Amino acid sequence: MRDALGAGIAAAALAFAVVAIAVGIEGGGHDPPAAAARASDDSGRAIFTRMGCGSCHTLAAAGSTGQMGPDLDGALEHHTRATLIAQIKAPASDGSFSGMPTDFASRMNARELDTLVDFLLASR
Repeated sequence: MRDALGAGIAAAALAFAVVAIAVGIEGGGHDPPAAAARASDDSGRAIFTRMGCGSCHTLAAAGSTGQMGPDLDGALEHHTRATLIAQIKAPASDGSFSGMPTDFASRMNARELDTLVDFLLASR
């Protein structure tokens, strides 16, 4: 009898935990900590990280060491605000090959793009 009661309580606790996680009771119904941190940290470096730029680009100011894209520590000195925005929003619009994702314009709002570009320009 005691084993059956223990098993029933364990099953009920497991069911409650699954429901609690599914409906967000664990965090008080608020955004998960990562989402809250992301929402509160809209610095250029955070946007650079969140957009995954560091997986392809090296940039000392972001602590990134990506090797697939240009090393931004050297390449940024040749860019202006306008050329950076164009490169981010429409890479390889001249028909040449670029490994740069073409969907950044739809993944960032205008404020995020401006903040990212400000960060990149300040990083030169």
